[in-house]
Amino acid sequence: MSIHTDSNRRRFHQTLGALIATGLSLQSSQTQAQDNKPIRIIVPFATGGSNDIVGRSMAQQLSTRLKRSVIVDNMPGAGGAIGSAAVARAEPDGNTLLLISSTFTMNASIMKLSYDPVKSFTPVAMLGMGPSVIVVAASLPVNSIKELIDYSKKNPGKVFFGSAGVASFQHFAIELFKLRTGADLTVVHYKGGGPALMDLAAGHVHVSLGSLIQMQTFLRAGKIKILGVAGHRRVDLIPDVQTLKETGVDVEVSNWWGLLAPAGTPISVVDRFNREANAALAEPDMKKRFASEGADPMPMSRADFDKFMAEETAKWARVAHETGIKIE
Repeated sequence: MSIHTDSNRRRFHQTLGALIATGLSLQSSQTQAQDNKPIRIIVPFATGGSNDIVGRSMAQQLSTRLKRSVIVDNMPGAGGAIGSAAVARAEPDGNTLLLISSTFTMNASIMKLSYDPVKSFTPVAMLGMGPSVIVVAASLPVNSIKELIDYSKKNPGKVFFGSAGVASFQHFAIELFKLRTGADLTVVHYKGGGPALMDLAAGHVHVSLGSLIQMQTFLRAGKIKILGVAGHRRVDLIPDVQTLKETGVDVEVSNWWGLLAPAGTPISVVDRFNREANAALAEPDMKKRFASEGADPMPMSRADFDKFMAEETAKWARVAHETGIKIE
């Protein structure tokens, strides 16, 4: 005789239905809670630098487009490696992104990292590229690249260069500049481009290099002056300033910015970030923002961004070998 009476079967199906409904309800609640959680963009440098400026601009755009809170969290130190390591360890749930720049592709060639720059992350989006400029404190008695080189040689050990940190973009660029010109510049490392620029404006250091995007305030205030553009062409905002190559210095360095996610982040989430970031870069306001700072938006597919980073990593590894740059 079967124990499955009609009554038992009805109770079984009612209980099963309730369990399924409860599971779906819990899953829906978890998804909703996840969607309400702020997205963090980790900027691995101090406030005030180009990474911070670009990161905050994109955070605002993504917040509007995704209809979610997107916040910037600055984690400076070790040439960006501290913030990068934090993102490598983060849950791959789509709530953490890393704002990277040229420095990210430099670190692996000169320091031991706690993460794999390729395997620990998933490429999300390329954001833009900005011209690098060499600037000096307004009080320094030089007005050209040649005068800077000559002045540094006549004052050995007395001309200080403010770097955003060991193995930073500025560190790599100025070591290459010194190699190619023989300039006698003593490198002083800070925890980010912002603090280095503040000390330059105050006259505590004499020279710096960085993106035009971070120089604007001090230029307008007359605290610093630009001697040369380290990019491949002159900049529309400062058309009278020559490129380094035009002055006879064979150095070309430009800074760029992009977004990564922790490895394992769902591809559907990463793809959406890519679409929304690219769409944001096409917005007139964002184009105007980049243009006003002398930078260019550079939307890419995730595959193209991945290829670009690989090429940059190989390029800076060659520079590290050529200059002998190392962690002190």
